[in-house]
Amino acid sequence: MIECFDVIKEFGKPPQRVLHGLTFKIDRGEFVSISGRSGSGKSTLLYLISTLDIPSAGSILINGKDITTFGVNELHSFRNHFVGFIFQFHYLLPELTALENILLPARNLGLQAHYQKVAENLMDELGVLKQLHKLPSQLSGGEQQRVAIARALLLEPKYIFADEPTGNLDTANARLVMSILQRVNKEKKSTICLVTHDPGYSSLANREILLVDGRIKT
Repeated sequence: MIECFDVIKEFGKPPQRVLHGLTFKIDRGEFVSISGRSGSGKSTLLYLISTLDIPSAGSILINGKDITTFGVNELHSFRNHFVGFIFQFHYLLPELTALENILLPARNLGLQAHYQKVAENLMDELGVLKQLHKLPSQLSGGEQQRVAIARALLLEPKYIFADEPTGNLDTANARLVMSILQRVNKEKKSTICLVTHDPGYSSLANREILLVDGRIKT
């Protein structure tokens, strides 16, 4: 479970408030969309609840633990074991093949060999198995994004945070990605937090958190 209590986020000097005292919770195994217009604060909120940033005030609890108090090592361990990230941009390492990029989370835990078949199955499902040994520079933008999605799903994380994951994909591939996220949520009980500006994709989630000017619209 993710619980936010009076979460505030400010940037700059003098501070400009982007999020205004948000209080809400996301139940374990829930599929939630975070939606709103550009500048509403949806990506900022995702970064906070995914441990990639810290709030200016308030607290964020995951499984009852306040992640704003985690040290660097504790944060790295939490992310490696429990979190999958999907961004609009793929962030693949250019010197590694598609398969090697997907296996990075497992390599960090010393489990690369154990997860190789899992990685290949994900590549097959996402339609990039033929690109197994190609470098990112040899892949199309859509293929790079699907490789990044396979990397995020490799360890079957308890929490998946996705920031506009379909933004660089055509309609067919975007639908494929959304169907996979729905399946992972249903079969693996992963908690999924999806940032999207697309009402069609937002409606596929169990619940929508709609932000308007940094506040939750109720």
